[in-house]
Amino acid sequence: IIPRKLRVSLTLRTALTAPVFDKGIGKISLAQSKVPQSHLPKYESKVFPPRWGQLSDAALANASSKNGDEEDSPVDRSDLITPETESKHVHAVYDAIATQWHHTRGKRGVLWPGATQFIESLPPGSIIADVGCGDGKYFAEILKHSYVIGTDISEPLLKTAATRGDDADDGKRKNIDGPQYQRLSKAKRALSENPSVAVADCLHIPLRSNSCDAAISIAVMHHLSTEARRIRCLAELKRIVKVGGRFNVQAWALEQETDSKRKFHGTDLLVPFNAQPKYLQTQAKSENDDNTQQPSSTESKGKGVAQMMAEQYDGAEFDSKKNLVVFQRYCHMYRKGELESLCERVPGLEVLESAYEKGNWVITCRVCE
Repeated sequence: IIPRKLRVSLTLRTALTAPVFDKGIGKISLAQSKVPQSHLPKYESKVFPPRWGQLSDAALANASSKNGDEEDSPVDRSDLITPETESKHVHAVYDAIATQWHHTRGKRGVLWPGATQFIESLPPGSIIADVGCGDGKYFAEILKHSYVIGTDISEPLLKTAATRGDDADDGKRKNIDGPQYQRLSKAKRALSENPSVAVADCLHIPLRSNSCDAAISIAVMHHLSTEARRIRCLAELKRIVKVGGRFNVQAWALEQETDSKRKFHGTDLLVPFNAQPKYLQTQAKSENDDNTQQPSSTESKGKGVAQMMAEQYDGAEFDSKKNLVVFQRYCHMYRKGELESLCERVPGLEVLESAYEKGNWVITCRVCE
């Protein structure tokens, strides 16, 4: 008997134009629209991880400006257009600090107990979406008994999950992967080193409706800056999970423990992240052609590496006392009961459990319809 090896099955379908808003009937419709139907243009990702979506924020904004009638246009009220607060103080920050984030968090293998308990409660063989997976630190826990599909908005951060251990020999792999990967079988470790991941917004997840048995979204929703976008994120999690399936969400709490080093004095804050310049060098060079300019010898004279790095990244500050580059991350701190209130505004969603864990509010929801 020859052992069965990895097989890949592809299903190709012809896609028509996306539904359009028909003012005549007052709703989005494809069948009743008078717009002639045509095939969508071919889209092929030339990068890995693949980048999902063809419409950029600029394209959405341009479509909104051309729509004319604000009351009738769903695009004008679109929550898919990323606010500048998030693009500058979330997306750009995590792109810059991706390497350090992975070294100081992902590789240590420290997981939140509530998230691991939720994963362990799922039936073996479940397909789990990790929305906002970052460097994939929960992949090993999921792969013990199930399968994972990960998405994140930060390509540099996601690449640390997609290229885990590429430049390591077997003797050094333990230090690169982190302790959680040592408990996986050989087959599951192969999956962890070639994960199913894609660059995608948590408000527009590239998965079919009802295609996952469960989902997790850890430390994601506190980076969404409007209530409408938070509701949209919950609705997307509900959409991709099968009826009867569950998903788990964790986000920072305004109410912190008395012995916590974090003390928040408001719900919407910029939280500093101290970056070491040695982790920023590669990132700064890779972005140099588009977003940064190499300082001249005259400009850099007398300046340390940290100060020069701070000047190359938009919005970063130089901490002369600690010799660090300081980024400001936008975070929304959730009050008690706030996540549950948002879930009530998503039809077909039931909150099964809510809890407080180490400075985070945690909810587990079930998809009812």
